[in-house]
Amino acid sequence: MSLLYQTPPKQVDVDFLVFVQRYATDLLKWDILTFFAHHPDFCGSLPQIAQHLKRSSHSLQSDFGDLVLLGILVQTRHPDAPTLYQLTNDPHLRQMTLKFAA
Repeated sequence: MSLLYQTPPKQVDVDFLVFVQRYATDLLKWDILTFFAHHPDFCGSLPQIAQHLKRSSHSLQSDFGDLVLLGILVQTRHPDAPTLYQLTNDPHLRQMTLKFAA
């Protein structure tokens, strides 16, 4: 009678999988989320963030709009000043974003 070694079943982090499927749907969003995970308290304009990501503001504009609509980014508008973006203060989404970039 032989005993087979069985590895313990791996736990699947369903919340994390849902996060990735909902927020990191393309490479640009992946880069944006990674940037904010590495700079969770950063608040800046689209051109500033585009410069950090080495991308054009135009190429990021729709992805930023999507992430604002999804609630992962917060958009702050001021008259006569550029629109600013920052990571949400929602603890769960912040935690998932940091885990995403780890």
